[in-house]
Amino acid sequence: MLPIVIVEDDEAFGEELSEFLGANGFAVSWGRTLDVFYALIDAAKPDLVILDQFVNGRDSLNDLYTIRRRFAGGLVILTGNPREVDRIIALEEGADDVILKSVSPREMLARLRAVERRTNRSNRTGEAPALAAQSAPRWSIDAKWHLLRTPNGTLLQITNSECAALVYLDSRAGQLVTRDELSLKVLGRPFSPFDRSVDNLLSRIRRLIGPYMNGDDVIRAVRGQGYIFAGLNTNRSALDGTEMLMD
Repeated sequence: MLPIVIVEDDEAFGEELSEFLGANGFAVSWGRTLDVFYALIDAAKPDLVILDQFVNGRDSLNDLYTIRRRFAGGLVILTGNPREVDRIIALEEGADDVILKSVSPREMLARLRAVERRTNRSNRTGEAPALAAQSAPRWSIDAKWHLLRTPNGTLLQITNSECAALVYLDSRAGQLVTRDELSLKVLGRPFSPFDRSVDNLLSRIRRLIGPYMNGDDVIRAVRGQGYIFAGLNTNRSALDGTEMLMD
């Protein structure tokens, strides 16, 4: 699969785009901030990057010079802004293409593949084995950048609470963990009968890792008591070289 990094702060659009590209031959890593983007470049070593023009109110075009000093692959700016001057600036500053968010998925896919062909990175001798060697069939987590690497090598950005919950649940794999325990250890507050934060957090984690678990129910609810986590086969080598927090 072709490694690609997406930087998009709109969660609904980013999720939809990630799923679409993942279904069309891309190994997608998705970040929501420009700071995480730089970590993803180093960790995922993508052939392509899709960069939203405006990320958390910051114009990505101002970062193109810095990005091009660290990344030589295909760089596509994604924007809802139709202004011609911005497209010209993006192309002159190093972008390979500028794609409006309003284009059809088929056109976007065709243009991404065209950028990949032009940059000619996927056919370089020796690159594929190097990428394969990095994708061990284990999970790993980078607690500093809140990145979760799946067994197939895909990088997922997770929130602080999702990261803390996964670390704690995996340390207690196979054991009953109560809602009160999770609320105290992960959210830092006592559990309230009307507080749905723990349940909502675990629902997000189910959706996050479920597609990579072969249909297994990784977090089983025990009525009136709490949850039992099946556990992950985790790797102690963190993405940034520091020790894994997940046991």
